[in-house]
Amino acid sequence: MHQEQKELLQELYETYQKAFRLFVLSMRVPVSEVDDIIQDSFVAFICQYGEEFTDWSTARQKGTLMKILRNRCYDYFRGLQRHKEVSFEAEDIKTQLEILSCQRKQDFTQKVIDEEELSLIRESILAMSQVLQEVAILYMIEGRPREKVCEILNISDSTCRMRISRIRSNIRKMLKERNQLL
Repeated sequence: MHQEQKELLQELYETYQKAFRLFVLSMRVPVSEVDDIIQDSFVAFICQYGEEFTDWSTARQKGTLMKILRNRCYDYFRGLQRHKEVSFEAEDIKTQLEILSCQRKQDFTQKVIDEEELSLIRESILAMSQVLQEVAILYMIEGRPREKVCEILNISDSTCRMRISRIRSNIRKMLKERNQLL
């Protein structure tokens, strides 16, 4: 990489670092991962466009970097969904539900309604027993097949179906109560 490219890249980084950090944080990426994602985006930018980017307008450079940054955030969340470890801590449940809400694309009104429903579902799951929380996380939040849930939790298929039914019933009941209050 030529000195001119390094200087331009350094200038881009310094100019847009704050905006990039705010963008990544708005995507609900944990603070500990923000700098890694930003740096990875710059490396991908250089690898992809090499010397070509020096002739681009500032708007095109920033726009391309933002696209790469957004895709790196999506990659981060996809990686979380593939992880092998399952955590049943209350904070992890909240994080997983927030990830789901970030991945859904809808209009503003629908998003507000969905956020309220997700909040109610989160409260409902947190109020459930540990055994129901485990099934809710694995089956409903992470989207694992019922057979895998049975294998991970070492339970029979009928037990798993019964727990799923109870979870749905609890969530339905809480949503009905909420709608009656409105």
